[in-house]
Amino acid sequence: MKLRNETNLVLLIESILKKIGNLLSGLPAIYTSLFLLLALVIVFFIGNKNFLSLYNVKSILNSSIILLAVGVGQCFVILRGGIDLSVGGIMSLVSIVYILGLGKFGLLSFPLTMLVGCAAGLLNGILYTKLRIPSFICTLGTGGIFVSVAYYFSPAPLSVPYRLFKYIDIVNGSVIGIKNIWLITLIILGLYFVAQNYTYFGRTIYAIGNNEKMSWISGINVDRSKIFAFVFSGFGSAIAGIILASTLYSGYASLGDIYVLQSIATVVIGGTALTGGVGGVLNTFVGALIMGVIKNGLLLAGVDVYQQQTFLGLLIIVAVAVTFDKSKVSIIK
Repeated sequence: MKLRNETNLVLLIESILKKIGNLLSGLPAIYTSLFLLLALVIVFFIGNKNFLSLYNVKSILNSSIILLAVGVGQCFVILRGGIDLSVGGIMSLVSIVYILGLGKFGLLSFPLTMLVGCAAGLLNGILYTKLRIPSFICTLGTGGIFVSVAYYFSPAPLSVPYRLFKYIDIVNGSVIGIKNIWLITLIILGLYFVAQNYTYFGRTIYAIGNNEKMSWISGINVDRSKIFAFVFSGFGSAIAGIILASTLYSGYASLGDIYVLQSIATVVIGGTALTGGVGGVLNTFVGALIMGVIKNGLLLAGVDVYQQQTFLGLLIIVAVAVTFDKSKVSIIK
C-alpha cells in the first residue's frame, strides 16, 4: 500500500511538471524566469515589508554579483551542452594567487590572476577535447587539482595586509555612489553578451549546442569552440574569485566550494537548457537575481542556511524538468 502511494505521488509530480512544461514551452525561457523573479519578489515582500528597502536591495545585488560573474562563464559551457565543475576550484586558486600577487606585484596581480583563470579554463578545454571524456568528469578531476594547488601555495587562509588595502579598494570602492563591483560585473556581462551574440565564436556555441554533428559537417571547428567556451568559463571564475576575495579581504582553498552548484543553478534557473543551444547571458543575469532574491528572502524569513540548500535543490530539479529537451537525448541515464 505504501509503495502504491509513493508511485502515485511520483506520477502526480511528473504530471504537474509536464503540464508546467507544456504551458511554458511556447514562451521564451527568459520570460518564464522574469515571471518567477517577479513572483518571488512579491511573495517575500508580503512576508516582510523591509524586503524592498534600499539597504536590502543593495544586499541582494551584492550577493548576486558573484553568481553572475561565475554564472556567465558557466553559461558558455552549458550552452554547448557541457558542464564545468571546476569553477569552484578555479575561484579558490585565484583567490590565493590574487592575494599573494598583490604583495609581490601590486597592480599586476589583477591581469596575472585573470590569466591564471584563463589558463585553467584552457587546460579544461584541451583535456576535454583531446581525451574525449564527459565534461563533468574532466572538470571534476581538474577542479580537485586546482584546489590541491591552492592548498600547496597556502594551507591556511590568507588575509590582506593593511598596506595592500589601496589595491583592494580598487574593487571595493565606488564611483559617483555606484559600487565598483557593480560596474565591473556589468562590464563583464556586456563583454560576454557581445561575444555571445556578435562574434563567430558565440554563434558556433549555439550551433554546437543545438546539433554538434551537423555543426561539424558544416565546417565548424567544434573542438576549438569547446576550448574557447572553457576559457570563457575560467575567466568568469577568475573575476568572481577576485571580487569575492576583495570583499572578504581574504583568500583560501575552499573559498569557491559552494559556487559549483550555485553557478549551475544560476544558469539553469535563468532558463538556459542543460541540453544546450537555448538560453544565454541575459538569462543568466535574471537567474543570478533570482538566486540573490531567494537567498535574501529565505534569510529574512529565518530559514536556516542549511535548509536553504533543500529549497535550492528542489528549484533546480523543477527548472531542469521544465527546460530539459528530451528530444535531444534518446535515453536518460
